[in-house]
Amino acid sequence: MKAKTPYHHGDLKEALLTAAESVLDDSGLHGFTLRECARRAGVSHAAPKHHFGDVRGLLTEVAARGFQQLTRRLKTKLRAAGDDLDAQFVATAEAYVGFAEAHPEHFRIMFRSDLVDMQSPSLMSAALATFTEMTNVIRRQRGEPEIGAESLDACMTSAQLINDILIGWSHIHGYAHLKLEGQLAMIPKAAQKDMLATAGRRLARLVRS
Repeated sequence: MKAKTPYHHGDLKEALLTAAESVLDDSGLHGFTLRECARRAGVSHAAPKHHFGDVRGLLTEVAARGFQQLTRRLKTKLRAAGDDLDAQFVATAEAYVGFAEAHPEHFRIMFRSDLVDMQSPSLMSAALATFTEMTNVIRRQRGEPEIGAESLDACMTSAQLINDILIGWSHIHGYAHLKLEGQLAMIPKAAQKDMLATAGRRLARLVRS
């Protein structure tokens, strides 16, 4: 009898991506190598290079999966928030910061143009989906209809909308980054979640005004 191969082509790629995520979670970027990803996936050390080319190629696909996970978190939190506009803004912040806390190294590489190919179609598509979710949170605050990812470029002609998006994104991304880097010592740990929610509600009302 012929020995069964452990993976189909697509399964192997998925296994390598899962292994890459586990390496990032356990060892961080400093411990990230193609060889270690291959070892954890149980495949030859040449397999990652065959599928992704190099470390940059693999990290790019990992970053794309990060945006996909973040989008799912956003949608879940926003569904729970319902029609409450304050709650939607808070939910967005909690989903974003929650992902960063759960996967800090993954979160960091998603925005590192020196580590990933920002022009990769898969990364661009995944990041666009995340950005569309956050843009629609702002549009609802402004009393404007939701849009799909295909309409995002067309609505970016409004300087005021862009300004509102910038305020909201800077808040949640800045908070997430500061928290990951241990720069929120001035806020008692038990109060940080409430502080984030309070700031979110204030910003929601600022946008609506």
